[in-house]
Amino acid sequence: MSKTIFRNYDLKRIRDLLKEVGKERYETALKDAGLHENKPLSMDGFFVEFEPDTLDFNLYYKYPSRLVIFIMPVLGYWNVPIDNWVRERK
Repeated sequence: MSKTIFRNYDLKRIRDLLKEVGKERYETALKDAGLHENKPLSMDGFFVEFEPDTLDFNLYYKYPSRLVIFIMPVLGYWNVPIDNWVRERK
């Protein structure tokens, strides 16, 4: 059974969110995810995902090879996108 999620691909808001998170927290999250050696090279693959079941807001990155990696939870940050959410099935 598929579940409904909401994704936001607004790169301007995600860029602001990453600035708010800061370099040190971002680097630590990449290291925890095992991506320290294969850092995302562009902003194109970032998206924020909201899961209605758990009420979590998470930051993900989708590589050109279509591999999607969880980076970090972003609930509680001021720059989480507000508009332009897309409903999708997971």
